[in-house]
Amino acid sequence: MAFDASPSWSGFNYQGKVALYYALKLINEEPTGEDFCNISLMLEDIEDFEIFRNGNRVSLHQVKAYSTSTYSKYSNALLAITIELFKNPKAIGKIHTWKEINPKPKFKKIDESIKDDLCSILDEYREANPKIGSTLLEKAVSEDAKKPKVSAILKAAFPRHTEAQLYEDLNSIYLEESNAISRLDVYLYEDNNRYCDLDVINSKIKSELVKALVNRNIYGGEDHLEKKFHYFLGMMDAYIIQRHKNIGSNEKIVIAFDKLVEVIESDHEDIGKDYLAYKFKDSFAHMIDQYMEDPEDYKEPEGDQPCNLKEVRKILLSLSPQELWAHYRVFCPHIVLNHENNTDNAFNADTQGTRYVLINILHEINFKRVSHDASNYKLVYRTASAPHKKYLPTTIANIASPNQIEKSITRNPNMSELLFEIENLIYKGEKSHTFSPNCMLHTEAPRAADEDSRSKRTEALNNITLVPIMSAKGELI
Repeated sequence: MAFDASPSWSGFNYQGKVALYYALKLINEEPTGEDFCNISLMLEDIEDFEIFRNGNRVSLHQVKAYSTSTYSKYSNALLAITIELFKNPKAIGKIHTWKEINPKPKFKKIDESIKDDLCSILDEYREANPKIGSTLLEKAVSEDAKKPKVSAILKAAFPRHTEAQLYEDLNSIYLEESNAISRLDVYLYEDNNRYCDLDVINSKIKSELVKALVNRNIYGGEDHLEKKFHYFLGMMDAYIIQRHKNIGSNEKIVIAFDKLVEVIESDHEDIGKDYLAYKFKDSFAHMIDQYMEDPEDYKEPEGDQPCNLKEVRKILLSLSPQELWAHYRVFCPHIVLNHENNTDNAFNADTQGTRYVLINILHEINFKRVSHDASNYKLVYRTASAPHKKYLPTTIANIASPNQIEKSITRNPNMSELLFEIENLIYKGEKSHTFSPNCMLHTEAPRAADEDSRSKRTEALNNITLVPIMSAKGELI
């Protein structure tokens, strides 16, 4: 299946971890000291991830982080990987899921369900007389830009095929002449489950890491394991971000297995700030997943409407861990976060504000109003019409009076720059509260030790307003 330039970032978080788990498991299946120079991992090429040996694909993997077991949610992914297995006759295929996949109604197995999907596509084409372009196969070879998903999958897999050639190849798969379907299976984990929840994949990765470390007589306890785990997450994160930056290029970026072994065997006791940033990003992404799994907090948009939270999540989780942390500091104007190594403690201290305020804001507010200044670590909302006003999403909860919140903001030396730029702070309060920031002005706004030098306005805003979420939503339509 062709690489999708608009990934689900929840899926990415899960996808990267599943790929890491699978690679570590393959390493642990070989004797310590095995030469892995000819084995590599690639994410998001023709499938979510693939394993190469001597430059040839040996396994293809689809990863789906759906919170449902309904077969129809997975049918397109199963069709896509089946077709790729047909094109790669020496590879095996695995699908890894968050929830167990149920077969189609009236069927007992996944492979039977896939065959029934193929049968429906073939029957539709064969029975269409006259052929007027209405079938999925006809639409796949048409020049129409907007195609049904199945037609788009077929077009991506066989861009030069005619209708007859498509029919012939799909029929070959259906008749199992290529054994593509039999080479595909839902991945079976060591606990005998054919699924793995996002909360569980971390423990599975750590379990494989412990095996790898013990096998090499270098296991140093829980703290050592945690640092190694988050170093790996940072490595996978950097790889995925680089892959996204290279969309459209012919450059194929892989992770060599000998590099993974090198990370296992290296000392990461001094990763300090980087370790905390990796841990922070993983926690931040996990909180978004928790929010989206909670039916009281989250409902999918109706029809083809985009999800505000998913769109903003793409922006934030495409940042490096260090960049995301810098953005997060701006989202917390009421908290003093001035020490570069306090990531862990600061994030744990405002978990409630992140989970129940900031993420809720990102969900409710129209993402089309987002204005992102990546170089200055600011993601704000901006009104559509002049005079344009800016709104900063925050972690400010309704646990103090507006006057107390005002004092926390005006006494925070790291937030002085906001007084020159952003006039509205979105918070979880019940009513708007306007205050003057002039009480904290200095001749020159103080900067944190790790803050970049930037040009500033010479005058502060006259007023800053704390704006309730629903009020901001109405103003940012």
